[in-house]
Amino acid sequence: MDCPDIRLEIRSDRRDDAVPALGQRATRQRRLIYDILRSSDEHLDVETLYRKARDIDSRVSLSTVYRTIALLKESRLVDELLFEDDRRCYEFKKTSGHHHVRCQSCGRIVEFETSCEQRLRDKLHSQLGFDVESVRIDVAGYCSNCRSR
Repeated sequence: MDCPDIRLEIRSDRRDDAVPALGQRATRQRRLIYDILRSSDEHLDVETLYRKARDIDSRVSLSTVYRTIALLKESRLVDELLFEDDRRCYEFKKTSGHHHVRCQSCGRIVEFETSCEQRLRDKLHSQLGFDVESVRIDVAGYCSNCRSR
């Protein structure tokens, strides 16, 4: 399957809708975590999200971050990305068709799009009868900065 049309871009199609019902109560701390994730262009792990939240509100606990992430995942507002080094990062759910390439040295993550995904979906449907719900392509390598060191 030939896929020459890979497009690299920094994506920023965040959801700017109202804060969803985060469990029983949308507490100030849950709203803060939600807002940090929604406004971030980064792929945040729990520790980074926790530090950012603590910089704004020192009362945020690590367990609150974990519980809020679980609620956001359950609500399908957040995607969990698992990289080969078992690092879990979170980003607001975006349109399908975006994937990630991660530098194995510095950890930088760049998103990219490709029409290979649609071709793969079509082929799996026509040849195997599958209606594909999701495709995730994660690529690891070395960015130009790390490669030149």
